[in-house]
Amino acid sequence: MIVVLPLETIARILDCATPAPSLASSAGLGASQAQPALAANILNALNKAKRDKANVVGPLEPGQFNDLSAWCRNVGLTNEGETVEAAVRASG
Repeated sequence: MIVVLPLETIARILDCATPAPSLASSAGLGASQAQPALAANILNALNKAKRDKANVVGPLEPGQFNDLSAWCRNVGLTNEGETVEAAVRASG
């Protein structure tokens, strides 16, 4: 499945999904403050869309978009999660 997401949404997700490990470890963040992991193939698809300046994300399995939406909500990116869900519905 391929969906269309705004580039701003892609950028916000990647900003949250790829914190600099050296900053987190040097700041002494505990495990309770660590962000949950996002699957590598989802990150790869998002990074490719950002790199290509394209708002087309995929191909991914439909369930992976559900995982992305759930991850967004889990890390506080509620609007981005809703955007992913709307894009999946629009893709049919």
